[in-house]
Amino acid sequence: MDGVWEELISLNPRGVGRSGVLGPAAEHRATDAHPIDWSAEDFEEALVRDVYPLPTTADREGYYGPHHFSYWASGHRDWRLLAEAAERLGTQPRDYLDFGCATGRVLRHAALDQRTRSVMGCDINRAHTDWIAEHLPQDIVAFQNHSIPTLPLPDDSLDVVSAYSVFTHIEVFETTWLMELRRVLRPGGIAWVTIQSDLTWDAIEPGWPVYDGLAPFDDFAPYLDERGTLPQPRTVFRYRGDRSYSSHVFYSRDYVRQVWGRIFDVVEQHHRLPDWQDVVVLQKPR
Repeated sequence: MDGVWEELISLNPRGVGRSGVLGPAAEHRATDAHPIDWSAEDFEEALVRDVYPLPTTADREGYYGPHHFSYWASGHRDWRLLAEAAERLGTQPRDYLDFGCATGRVLRHAALDQRTRSVMGCDINRAHTDWIAEHLPQDIVAFQNHSIPTLPLPDDSLDVVSAYSVFTHIEVFETTWLMELRRVLRPGGIAWVTIQSDLTWDAIEPGWPVYDGLAPFDDFAPYLDERGTLPQPRTVFRYRGDRSYSSHVFYSRDYVRQVWGRIFDVVEQHHRLPDWQDVVVLQKPR
């Protein structure tokens, strides 16, 4: 029974399950036809700088399938969008945490950006943070967190926090996690959070990752063919079981403004930026 309780609040607490590495992104460019924006001004420079290996498809939870170069390019795009938003809102992205970093899709780009001073990532899956520690730049700090809302970081210590596809799976304590993110951000700091919104609910269809992920949930069965209005302002579909991180969560935009807006200033909401999830940009009051 050793280790059972850790497995209820985290994944792979012993760090097992990593499957290997691929060559750097440049090695995969010629064979990747997946459409993505490769036109950013610093794109070619970033490609030359990043000589670090890529995770296998299995080690990145299936994201982008066999399109390894597009996986890398998507991280560059998302870091650029985040950094530009921070600067637009008067914050320099110097000290950064990627909350739910997986194997560093965005984190690797932040670490190679001259604007950053400290770069950290945490994930509920220790296999991911172990992969980062083994393969990505030495100055990245990667640590495992768990589903209980606490981070081992000082108050007012970060400029920017991102949470890509994290609040889409937080079945309880989502406002407690928001309070924890607020605590570690400096006044004026930015939280870039992706969600599944009521607009996502209206648009999903078979073939979308979120639709295919929801299909096995018993509670989703009545909505397979026609969904109508989002059932609740915060709607949770959860597998039956004891473990955390086993759900899909949808938020209405009004819920975000009314509930999250009591914790942060909700300064921007973007639909499908840039893929199927929406982005909520939150700012800690100065």
